[in-house]
Amino acid sequence: MALSKDALMAGLISIVIVILLNALLLIAALSLLSDLIPPALLYALLKGLSIFSLAIPAYIAARATRHNYLLHSLLTGAVESVLLLLMMTQTFSWEGTLQNEVMRQMPLVVVVVMSLSLLAGLLAKRLNQREDA
Repeated sequence: MALSKDALMAGLISIVIVILLNALLLIAALSLLSDLIPPALLYALLKGLSIFSLAIPAYIAARATRHNYLLHSLLTGAVESVLLLLMMTQTFSWEGTLQNEVMRQMPLVVVVVMSLSLLAGLLAKRLNQREDA
């Protein structure tokens, strides 16, 4: 099983870009749209967009390779999971009374990211095979 270093690098770079864009989008939406959109709807939209964006790095890694689509997408998803878990432990809630709640959410984060990575890899495989045909 050969790994494409370029595909993995594309996936890793896109993780950083997605995390930064999510942070910028959150700040912009909260500062610009909080008066226009009800808070519950804004929260749901931002959360949905953030969850959907977790699949992007795995999709990019799988699309950039012509073999081992799932391996590349799952490796990228694993790195993304680790980074998200590290970010969860560095929040202020980790130090306070919410530590148990954060701990309970960690397995869910891993399952969601890895599931999205798997789906992104399957989609990339299908699209790449369609282009090759």
